[in-house]
Amino acid sequence: MTLTNLWLEMCREKCRSNPRTIVLPESTDARTIEAAARLAMEKAASRIILVGQRDETMNLARSHLGTELCRALESDATWTGDDAGGSEALAQLTRGIVSDRASRRGKVMDEESLTRLSTDALWQAGAMLSSGRADCALAGAVATTADVIRAALATTGVAPGLKTISGSFIMERPASALIPPAAWLYADSGVVIDPDVDQLVDIAAASVKTWTDLVPSCGFDASGNRPVVAFLSFSTKGSARHPAAEKMAAAARLFAARHPEIATDGELQFDAAIDTAIAARKCPSSPVAGRANIFIFPDLGAGNIAYKITQRVAGFHAYGPILQGLAKPYSDLSRGSTPHDIFMSMLVNLLRA
Repeated sequence: MTLTNLWLEMCREKCRSNPRTIVLPESTDARTIEAAARLAMEKAASRIILVGQRDETMNLARSHLGTELCRALESDATWTGDDAGGSEALAQLTRGIVSDRASRRGKVMDEESLTRLSTDALWQAGAMLSSGRADCALAGAVATTADVIRAALATTGVAPGLKTISGSFIMERPASALIPPAAWLYADSGVVIDPDVDQLVDIAAASVKTWTDLVPSCGFDASGNRPVVAFLSFSTKGSARHPAAEKMAAAARLFAARHPEIATDGELQFDAAIDTAIAARKCPSSPVAGRANIFIFPDLGAGNIAYKITQRVAGFHAYGPILQGLAKPYSDLSRGSTPHDIFMSMLVNLLRA
């Protein structure tokens, strides 16, 4: 059994031992339906809610899936649009939550917008999450990241103490005869293009939460699992003088002041963050000293490029994007996701719930 299969089994077992409800607004996407059917077969969720009509989804399932998967989906899933009363109730729920959250932000929604958004599947999924009718939500196989984030923010809001939504990836290094298994977290790799110091601190705090939700519980990492945060740059502890490097140093100082219980440092070059021998030369007194497992990048370009290089060249497995910083786990998908990618994201979100 490979490490990936072992981790997948650990994820399944954790989800089975503490089953939660997931809501899926993209009920007419064949990849999402296949992943949902597999989730049903695996018994990894207590309830799978599909926003839409049962007939439309099942017709699609029958044209793409085998009999066993279709049977599992039809027997275990529920649909929000199976009766007119249920559809109307969900629209009213969504309308009330969107209107209430808007008024708390000092905004007034016009009637036309409220009517339109109350029947939008992304917003309805967020309303179910916000009201406790579901524990997590997942979309983005069809919808854009911007649409998913907009719906999630309007219905669930940000997590207490945070102002920034960000995207992270868990990067898994498979074991070999010479190299032990490991897991890292990269952020922000999906949302904030050019974060300032306060946003970087929020991104780091949300990343620590994602790490503690996912890694220790699944046995992902063999090195103790405690979060160790590195704020990355092209400079290590003042080796180069530039505002971009100072931004990361300032973020590291502010994060350390707010979270003294977490090992953190910056600005650090990547080699000093992961290699103890190099850290001994470049930053011997660093509390990170080559042991980092959470990497905060200076901008979206660096984070996105790094995760793809790590995945494609270094052979790591990438799990994400994980949308973090929201009050409830409503996560995004790549529109290029395979059914397996979506299934894995379902497990990840159920574990975060």
